[in-house]
Order: sequence, then structure tokens, then C-alpha cells
Amino acid sequence: MKNIFKRLTVFAIIISLVSLLFAEPASTGITDSDVKNWAKNLNSIQKELDALGVMSNNSINATAKQKASVDKILQKYGISGANCIEKFGMISACSAIVVSESQLDAESAALLKSFGMDPLAELKKNVNAKDYAIVMANSKAVVKAVENVDFSSATYTAQSNDDSSDEESMDDYYARLASAFESVAVQQDSSDISEINEEGEKIKKLYEQLSNAKGDSGIIYKSKRNASKYKKTAYKKGTKITVESGDEDVSADNEKAGSGTKWVFDLDKKKAELSFIWSQASMDLRSPSGMKNVKSSKKINYNITSVDYYYLEEDPGRSYGYAKEYVITTKEGPVFHFFIEWDDGYYNAFIKEIGIKGISDLDYFWND
Repeated sequence: MKNIFKRLTVFAIIISLVSLLFAEPASTGITDSDVKNWAKNLNSIQKELDALGVMSNNSINATAKQKASVDKILQKYGISGANCIEKFGMISACSAIVVSESQLDAESAALLKSFGMDPLAELKKNVNAKDYAIVMANSKAVVKAVENVDFSSATYTAQSNDDSSDEESMDDYYARLASAFESVAVQQDSSDISEINEEGEKIKKLYEQLSNAKGDSGIIYKSKRNASKYKKTAYKKGTKITVESGDEDVSADNEKAGSGTKWVFDLDKKKAELSFIWSQASMDLRSPSGMKNVKSSKKINYNITSVDYYYLEEDPGRSYGYAKEYVITTKEGPVFHFFIEWDDGYYNAFIKEIGIKGISDLDYFWND
């Protein structure tokens, strides 16, 4: 992208006409013929304007008497009308944008598009949309004319002929543009990044806590109103308890997964595998999404030494009238409690809890 803006500096002798002509982008009434003649005669126009001595420090500096001569030159080469200077300036400004768009590489275009941004918005502020459409319709001729423009006879400042100076000035412009992109990107994506990182930190913390967890938090059902009615019994053969969180599949082999967990307790095999994936996001203007997302994936495996299962049938007449709790002891240390009951006072829904010593706020749903 940097080469594009350097090209605009080389073309600044033409663009500079615009700034002296109007402050707001009003239509100059350019015609298709004006644009074709501009493209066909650009080198001749430039040479005659320079010979007239109206070019100074990359801009037009003409007296009232010289202005009449400028009009004559432009009209001779097919830029029509009493406002031919304004037309020439507008065509030049629009052409700079057309050339830049033709040179914008696909990667840079995709990056800017992902931000919902127009990469040349700063230049387009100086042109009229109707005039620009006419110039754009002649884009092939315009691009060719700019590529072949000859500045060898120009008397503009040495800085314009100095490639290193051109590059330095464009470095400043490019830096400002990049800063603008970053500012807009931060406004658009900062909330998304914060949300990703908050969820990622939550999963990372849970993994770290479970890696060090030991002991038993205590049976959950004993604190409930029907605690005395629970009966210890055998769980159903083939039972697997699963815990999943996050919006995506968080299996360890899924590279596209976001932050989340997937736990599987196989009670028959006496094995448990707990998978954790979390993301840490940051702004990255080189990425098509404008964001860098680093994922971490971890697993904890447990050997189940015992499973106690407690069941309460609260109302035999209702298929959902029950409560239960699994108490799973592991060889590695932590004891897991999976509790569920029907709560008529909570929007007629099942309430599920997970109990692990030293870990609170486990608002994950589980299924068996």
C-alpha cells in the first residue's frame, strides 16, 4: 500500500491544483470529452503550464493575467468551458483516486474492507461524486495517462524529484492513515476483543484451578428441603456425564474453536477427560479480520475411583418429578458433584449445579 501513496506524491503537481480552486467538493460539470482530452493531452498540458511559469512548490500560483493564459492552454487541449481550470483540478483529483484504486493490492483491500472502510476516503473528500463517476468511466485511459506522465521538464521543488524525500513524506501520510485505521478498528472491535478475552480468562482460570484441585466440597442435596428423602442407588449403565460451554465445538482438534470447555465423565470406563480451549485476542491490522486471536488448548484426565448416586422421586405422577446427585471421586484428588432438581418456583425448570472444592461460580450446565 505504501507504493500507492508514494505514487500520489509523484502526481502531487497535478493534485495540488485542486486545493487552490475550491474548499468543498461541488460538481464542476466535467464531461466525458473533458476526461478523454485530459488523458490524451496530459503531458502537453503539464509542459505548457510549466513553461508559463505558473507552477511553484507543487502548486499553481498564477496572477489574474496568467489565469487567462491557463484557460487558453486548457481549452486548446479540450478541457472545455469558462471553468476549465476547476475542471482540470477536479479531473486530476479524481484521477489520483482512480490510479490508487487500480494499484491497491487484494490483501490491503480485504483488510480495509473488513473494517468497513474506504481506503481512499481522505482523497475522496476533495472530489464530487458525480464528477468522479465520469472519470472512473474512463479509468483505463486515465491510469495509462498518469503512468506515462513526464515530469522531466518540471520546475517544481527538488523534493519532488528526490525519491527518498517522496518516501519520507509518504511515510508520514501512511502513518497517519494507519493510525486512523487503527482508531476506527479499535472503536469497532474493542468490545469484541474485551468479550473474547474475558471469556478466555474465565476458562484459563478454571483450568488452573482444576489442575490444583483436591478434596471434597460436600454433598449438595443435604442442603435442600427434601434432603432426608434422597436414596443412594445404582446409576444407569452406560451413563456419561458431559459438561459443555462456549458457542463452538471445543474439542482439542478443532483449530477454529473459541473459548470453552468440554468434559466427559464415562462412569462405566471410570475415566474422565476435561478439555479446555481459551482465546486471547488483540488488534492486528495485518490480519483480514483486524484481529489476532491466539488459542490455547489443555486437557486434564482423571481416573474415577468411585461413583455414589443419590436419587429423589418427588412426585411419581410427573415424569420430571425427580432430583439426583452424582458424587464422583477421582484418583488424582478432586471430587465432582453433579446435582439436579426440578424447581417449581424457578420458571418451572431444572436447576443444575456443579460442586468442586475451591471453585465457585460454576454456571455450566451438565447432562447425563
